[in-house]
Amino acid sequence: MIVKYQHSVILILALGLLLVLAWPAAAQSSDQTLPSPVRSEEIVGRIAPLDLGDPRLTRRFYAFEGTPGDLLVTLNSRNLNGDMDVFTAVTFRPLMKITFYATNTPQTITKSVFLHDRQVLILRVEARTPNDDDGSYQIRFGGAFAPFSGGIPVAENAESSNEESRSADRGANRLSSAGARIERPLIEPAPQPAEKAPETANASPPAKAARTTSTKGRTASRRRGTTTTRTSRPAAPKAAPRKSAAAKTKTSEEKKETAPTGSEKPPAVEKPVTQEPITPPAGAHLIIEEKDGTRIDRPMSTVRRVVIEAGTIVVVLKTGRSERIPMSAVVRMAIEP
Repeated sequence: MIVKYQHSVILILALGLLLVLAWPAAAQSSDQTLPSPVRSEEIVGRIAPLDLGDPRLTRRFYAFEGTPGDLLVTLNSRNLNGDMDVFTAVTFRPLMKITFYATNTPQTITKSVFLHDRQVLILRVEARTPNDDDGSYQIRFGGAFAPFSGGIPVAENAESSNEESRSADRGANRLSSAGARIERPLIEPAPQPAEKAPETANASPPAKAARTTSTKGRTASRRRGTTTTRTSRPAAPKAAPRKSAAAKTKTSEEKKETAPTGSEKPPAVEKPVTQEPITPPAGAHLIIEEKDGTRIDRPMSTVRRVVIEAGTIVVVLKTGRSERIPMSAVVRMAIEP
């Protein structure tokens, strides 16, 4: 009985240990705004290798709480190059940094930081593997450590599905020589074959209906005394419908009304009248004779005004030009028709 009891206790302890180890390894978030909550003193994680030539780092974020006192963090890494940082969750103030490298033997590094009050902390792991093998890390907390109890949004049981796809496609070169990422070709789903309509007795009624219609047409044509032939002939032109006597009288009356009588003449077409340039009638003229025999004859229609200023006759024309003639040289000035 004692031996059986001991075996059962050992089995229960082993199952509990497996559950404890499996729980921290399940929740891994790559989003800083939604870190994975830490509810035990140990975190176990795995980082899959990226594509050949991909220089990016894989990031994991965890949330836990720290109480006043010395917080101890022990990191054990294998086949990983990267950093582990601890900073506050609200102000993002850095508190601790551990740098680790991939060596032949696993590395174990322990650091501590003193906390003055209780606060929520964020732990970030960013690393990559130097080869095509998976890398792993194990983080143990001690001292002023407390499991996460709330205060910030977290990702409950968030698993990174990117690692599975990356590990499945490892070894494929997805980057060019210049570092440009090459998109993977889209795999289109295979088209599903079209469903064939079942050949049942449902297809027979249309044939029967066609036969019945053809037999009815034949019987009707036989009753009328006409014979049907399968050869197609050009259709004869339809004769124009005969007009009734009333329609004929109406059309004749319309023709009489529209036809012009012999006495009536068609209206004469008016021709456009061309306007001849109107010449202004001859009117009065301004005549000025000078002593030297010069005679100035200007139609009054072209003269705007005639003014005498300081012994000078000023003739202002409608064109804007003006003429000045001294009165001492004028023999005669008159306005005549």
